[in-house]
Amino acid sequence: MKTVYVAGKLNDSAVGYIKNMHRMIDHANTIRKMGYSVYVPCLDILMGLVFGDYEYGDYFNNSQPWLEKADIVYVIPGSEMSVGTQKEIKLAEASGIPVVRDIRCLYYETS
Repeated sequence: MKTVYVAGKLNDSAVGYIKNMHRMIDHANTIRKMGYSVYVPCLDILMGLVFGDYEYGDYFNNSQPWLEKADIVYVIPGSEMSVGTQKEIKLAEASGIPVVRDIRCLYYETS
């Protein structure tokens, strides 16, 4: 099964952050239904809630090894200007991982 890392903007106001998480999870669920395995970095919020001491770097640094192992990086539309998303795109490109910005470009492939 091919793996997709779902990249997108998260940082925002409290309400904006939740809306960004919703968009990311919604896109990830669509991709999962297409037959991919997905990694959704915003789900780390649950660990942050439990432990209470996570900083931005804790979240970002935990997700990057997953990105480096992904077959594809999918960028949520409208997230391209996010500093974190730009870093993820650069890492994917440097690692030779295809970056997809249109969900219609994804299709199921057996591994």
